[in-house]
Amino acid sequence: MHKKLVPLLILCFSSALAVDAVHGADGLYVGVQAGSMNHDGSGFDSANNLGITLGYEFLNVALGDIAIEGGYTNTVDKGNAPTGDWEIRTLALYGVFRTAGPIYFKAKGGVLGSNIKESSQSNTSTEFSGGIGGGFSLGIAQLELEYTRIEEDVDFISLTLNIMTPF
Repeated sequence: MHKKLVPLLILCFSSALAVDAVHGADGLYVGVQAGSMNHDGSGFDSANNLGITLGYEFLNVALGDIAIEGGYTNTVDKGNAPTGDWEIRTLALYGVFRTAGPIYFKAKGGVLGSNIKESSQSNTSTEFSGGIGGGFSLGIAQLELEYTRIEEDVDFISLTLNIMTPF
């Protein structure tokens, strides 16, 4: 999984730098997200997920930017579980705050639906999810590292590359 992810992130980041960075902070952005889903249960190994992010920064305040952000992730490398393998799929909608500056802090909170499959069993839930992280901006690209609480037993450590669109 990591051998495929690194070239993809490099390609996305290189593409972002090649585009003229004359866009303002407000607007639509799209992103590619990858990371490790960590299950707190005994005997569970991490699963690796890949996802997409779609967001819209709509308000610049003195301290930073406010956005609404949706995301979808799906397991690309299952983790081991006591009864076999496990995987998780998520769909989320967050309110996001990023502090001002090229190096920034990020906080988000919202609603997340998840479907966890362990062997032949499946558990679907919808609940509050929140996360914190940091990132840096370079032109129209944002590179972010964050921690997200998916549900009571699952956390997500991820790296996201967002690209601002001209829309």
